[in-house]
Amino acid sequence: MATLTLEYNSRNKVANRIIDIIIAMDNVFKVKSHIKTTVREQTLAAIQDVEKGNVITCDCFDDYLKRTAEYA
Repeated sequence: MATLTLEYNSRNKVANRIIDIIIAMDNVFKVKSHIKTTVREQTLAAIQDVEKGNVITCDCFDDYLKRTAEYA
C-alpha cells in the first residue's frame, strides 16, 4: 500500500472539494488523519518560526529561489 501526504491551501474551494471527495471514497482510500488548520493557526505558526529564527533572508526573488532549492 502506498502513502500520500498532501498539503493544500484550506481556503481554496477546489482543493477542499477534492479532499472531500477523497475522504468520501472510504472504500478506495484510507484516511489516517485529516487536520484542517485555520488561517489563525497558520499565522501563529509563522510568527513562531520568525521568533525561533527559522527564516530565510534574500536580496531578490532569484536569491530566494536559489536558497529554497537548497532545502528541497
